[in-house]
Amino acid sequence: MNRRYFLKALILGSGAVILIPGCSAEVSRYTVFTRSEADCLDALCEQIIPADKYGPGASYAWVVNYIDRQLSGVFSAYLEKYHSGIKSITQSSLKIYNKRFEKLNFDVQTDFVMKMESDNLPAEFWSRQKSSAFLKMAIEHTKQGFYGAPRHGGNKDYISYRIMNFDYPQVTGQNRY
Repeated sequence: MNRRYFLKALILGSGAVILIPGCSAEVSRYTVFTRSEADCLDALCEQIIPADKYGPGASYAWVVNYIDRQLSGVFSAYLEKYHSGIKSITQSSLKIYNKRFEKLNFDVQTDFVMKMESDNLPAEFWSRQKSSAFLKMAIEHTKQGFYGAPRHGGNKDYISYRIMNFDYPQVTGQNRY
């Protein structure tokens, strides 16, 4: 075996060793959320703005994508609140229903959110913040992601504008009502 062939084989072999573990890693389009955190938050946002006869809800509009993008920027002060709130939702749901929140059916999730709103979830998981305070923050950010401009990461395909029968700006900021 000559030296050139040996070096090629060595480089290709070491590249494969580095590449193979990366192929099995979970790919997430989110910057601050793990896939499971995003799934939990997506289910919560869908409770806040659900799909109905008028059109799709928060999931379709990529509200979680909006929140994720904002948490890595202007909402960075809320990052810890989101991480601890999502963890508390998951723990509370597991304790009450023996299932993760996003795995519950829609009606059971609705009941859970009503308990959140009235701070009737296990207090042991909500020591950092009240469940109602987390829900209020999530509601505000969900509305922003659903009704705001798509350039911020939510309102995919101008879905809320279409539902409300608004013209959406062809050039950003140029609608004149």
